[in-house]
Amino acid sequence: MPEVTSLAAVARERVVRAALRSDPRTSALADASLTVQPGGLSNHAWVADGGSGKFFVRLSPPEAVRLGVDRASECRLLGIVAHAGLAPEVIRCDPARRLLVTRHIEGHTLARDEATLPLNVERVGSALRQMHALPIPAGMRRVDFAAQAQHLEAQCVVSTPVSRQLRTSAHAAFGALSAASRRDTLCHNDLHHLNLVDGGDRLWLVDWEYGGAGDPAFDIASFVCQHDCGPREREVLLEARGDGLPALQLQAACWAFDYVQWLWYRAWPPSEGTDAVYGERAAALERRLRAHHPA
Repeated sequence: MPEVTSLAAVARERVVRAALRSDPRTSALADASLTVQPGGLSNHAWVADGGSGKFFVRLSPPEAVRLGVDRASECRLLGIVAHAGLAPEVIRCDPARRLLVTRHIEGHTLARDEATLPLNVERVGSALRQMHALPIPAGMRRVDFAAQAQHLEAQCVVSTPVSRQLRTSAHAAFGALSAASRRDTLCHNDLHHLNLVDGGDRLWLVDWEYGGAGDPAFDIASFVCQHDCGPREREVLLEARGDGLPALQLQAACWAFDYVQWLWYRAWPPSEGTDAVYGERAAALERRLRAHHPA
């Protein structure tokens, strides 16, 4: 087994070096030292140590497009949020090559328990306040969680009584959120602690592949759900973000966010090393969805 993994890693590195070499903006990094970055379940990432500094290099799998990722829109979004100081400088974003290269951030990725410390919850809320105030440019894709749910439902070919029951509840949750008629904003939509980097003077948001224009309630829900935030953390987050979200709407957004996560883990194609992890996460999300009503 280790030999197979090693061969796969060598093949991925060969692909990413070829992609780096294909453009003058990154050709100098093609022969740089590449250090594999752990933590990603679907993308592959390295830190490239080049002559002009360190850079983050990501190679995404082709399957991501099938599960709702729009790389061209991600590139447009990254340019905006990087300019606003929320994300690192983009060196090259190339959907055709499935390649992203940004300036490497000197800092550390937050651990799960760090993310829910009051100071960091407040920092996340402040980042949301800034992001949600940015203008939405023409051509930015709209991330519609209800549409994403339908897209993923079609990928999950096995229908069960539980999946049918949850689908009915999901329609109710999405309906309640749609009736609120909130103004669309730019959103990240995946505020997991692994996507939060403490740079000391600021909190950086990384991994914007599921971002776009959409309902800001899902940005708030993405942090709350993925960190099991209690009443106190929710209060701090909403106060820092401003423009409060009614409790019932946050409850519906959290349930709907978990539902889309559950579908995502069920729909991701089987592969060595992810089957068990994805299966466990899908099972945990299913238990939570069944235990709580969306509204």
